Amino acid sequence: MSGFGPITQLGYLTNDLDKSANLWAKVMGVGPFTKMAGVIMPATMDGATVDIKINLALAYQDDVQIELIQPLCDSPSPYQANKRAGIWGSHHTQFTVDDLDAAIANCEASGMEMACEITSAGSRYIYMRSDAGWIELTTPNPGLAMMFHMIKQSCADWDGESVWNVLG
Repeated sequence: MSGFGPITQLGYLTNDLDKSANLWAKVMGVGPFTKMAGVIMPATMDGATVDIKINLALAYQDDVQIELIQPLCDSPSPYQANKRAGIWGSHHTQFTVDDLDAAIANCEASGMEMACEITSAGSRYIYMRSDAGWIELTTPNPGLAMMFHMIKQSCADWDGESVWNVLG
């Protein structure tokens, strides 16, 4: 059992968002995905202020959000080394915690380091780095909860055919 609570997201890096979403939908039965293109997120990565630009797609498998991330920039980010090396696939596990500062302190006490803080859509996303990989920490965001609920409901109602979901 995690000291943070349940896993809320599994993040995957890709160089081809459409191909990855098709694989998840047609082979693994996860979908439909909601695409967001050209997302720019202000961040601090290893002490440097940067803008991280990505395409992303979200779907759910039960209560776990599946996030597909296509890095579009070469600025420092949690995704930069993978992009440069052409390493795609599983990237991070996200936990949504009630006390972000306590979770960061817990990670640091275990030898992880805070590598990146992203502020986007009224939320803070903290990427913790270790030799064992990345975890992402965030807190509940009521503003995003409605959108996530709509995406989750579209997955629950999915016909198994369409890869992409259009919200609205």
